[in-house]
Amino acid sequence: MSEQQERTTIIYCDNKSTITMAKNPVHHQRTKHIAINYHFIREAEAKANKQIQLEYCMTKDQVSNIFTKALPRVKFEQLQIMLGVPEICIKEEC
Repeated sequence: MSEQQERTTIIYCDNKSTITMAKNPVHHQRTKHIAINYHFIREAEAKANKQIQLEYCMTKDQVSNIFTKALPRVKFEQLQIMLGVPEICIKEEC
């Protein structure tokens, strides 16, 4: 049994060049050397398919940074709130 996708999945990306390449098939000749997964994104993003939609998000607001970068405590807590993760108080820290 497989699930059907009802709506377009939005993927937030902090790289404008990537978004442009995915949306504009004219760039194909210049990007043949790029890995297959980028071409897969282009196919999924195509108007006929519309499985995904790439949208620009500034790097400082990229929520996934909490999983991939060492962040100052203030930024970590900001992204934690954006994710909806509650703060857990440890006895010594609260």
